[in-house]
Amino acid sequence: MRRFLALASLLALVGAVMVGSTSASSSRTVRVTGTEQFVPNAKIMATLRFAPGPLTVTSGVTVTWASDTLTEPHTISVVAAGDVPTSIDQIFNCPVCNAILAAHFPNGFNNPPVPVLNAGGAGLDAVGDSLLLAPGGSVSDTITAAPGSKLHYLCAIHPWMQGTITVH
Repeated sequence: MRRFLALASLLALVGAVMVGSTSASSSRTVRVTGTEQFVPNAKIMATLRFAPGPLTVTSGVTVTWASDTLTEPHTISVVAAGDVPTSIDQIFNCPVCNAILAAHFPNGFNNPPVPVLNAGGAGLDAVGDSLLLAPGGSVSDTITAAPGSKLHYLCAIHPWMQGTITVH
């Protein structure tokens, strides 16, 4: 019985590692998930995130970001590694996030947004590329960055949501 339990535990662990893998062959969908909670004078808590955060793909692969959050819009915005916020102060004072949001909403938040920003060529390949993701929706784009590239991305609305795309 102990051997059976040990084997079952090992198989479950191997399965969990395989499901969590972000190799080019197994993961082309990124879930946008989590919640936010606000209690005045007591707490702000946000678990919004990209899952997986790091992704490894082959150049030319299409990746889909699918939102589980039904009330929050998001962006998938490629930024320079040095512009990725690393502290609470940087999250709440994010100049690159403000620039991205101004480009998506050039006429203010009550007017139709620009859903795709293409700073480089077609697809996601350069700093400044950004996709707008509607609440509960999905958005896809082709990763066109050269093999050997590493794209850093974040949600300009929720800058603690961060990910990387390593291109092979």
